[in-house]
Amino acid sequence: MAIIGIILGVLAVLGIGWLWLVAPGRGGDFTELAKFDYAHRGLHDLEQGVPENSAAAFARAVERGYGVELDIQLTRDGRVVVHHDRTLKRSCGDEAAVESLTLEELQARKLFGTEQRVPTFAEVLGIIGGKTPIIVELKGYNDVDRLCTLAMEELADYPGLYCVESFDPRIVRWFRKNRPEIVRGQLMYAMHAGEIVHGKPLGRFRAFCARNLLTNCLTRPHFEAYDISAHGTKRLWSLGLAKSICGMQEVSWTIRSWEAYTQAREELHSLRIFEKITPGKLED
Repeated sequence: MAIIGIILGVLAVLGIGWLWLVAPGRGGDFTELAKFDYAHRGLHDLEQGVPENSAAAFARAVERGYGVELDIQLTRDGRVVVHHDRTLKRSCGDEAAVESLTLEELQARKLFGTEQRVPTFAEVLGIIGGKTPIIVELKGYNDVDRLCTLAMEELADYPGLYCVESFDPRIVRWFRKNRPEIVRGQLMYAMHAGEIVHGKPLGRFRAFCARNLLTNCLTRPHFEAYDISAHGTKRLWSLGLAKSICGMQEVSWTIRSWEAYTQAREELHSLRIFEKITPGKLED
């Protein structure tokens, strides 16, 4: 009986320790954020000449009453621009990295063969103008302090609602330390060993820590933005604990079917980032 008691005690300590590691940060008001669905990289439709992360895609999202999800990074001359990939290969057929170009050089390229160009963050904020909330993803391509500082300078006088997120725990930690009042989130998916992250293969330990939210003890995010396609696997028990016991808010990305949308809304009770479907207004 004594041995059983010791074993149970050890298990209890391990369980409490695990919960401490994955627990979210305190605060984080989702009341207004939860009133919207979020168009992934804007409400883009390339067949209609509206590419992702373009001025036209953001204007279209605002017009249709959707929230906006977007990606930011820096040019060589320190301008905050809205673009997802590190290079322009997919979007412009150019091998150049965004961080290797000045803004002028970057905007000489056209997005996906359209007349649209990579917009500045300031330009996009002007288009949205506080009419709808924004989920700002900060990419981990640049110096963390420089990117976060410059992004916050752009947002200093912005009148609208926004939150921030990143795959890079260093960025989420920056917000915990420097701007704790801003709702922050950790982006994640079911990472596996050997996967290339930021140009380097991911080791087993780092992959295990990442997919199981173990960096939360350093970042204390208010929400976990998790790949919805990972649901149904056996890898999400840490996320389940963080939600059911610690009350963490989940954000689901990227929803591309009505089945996934219904799962996110009715089963996961998550905020929803979508593309290729057009949800109705939430009050409907």
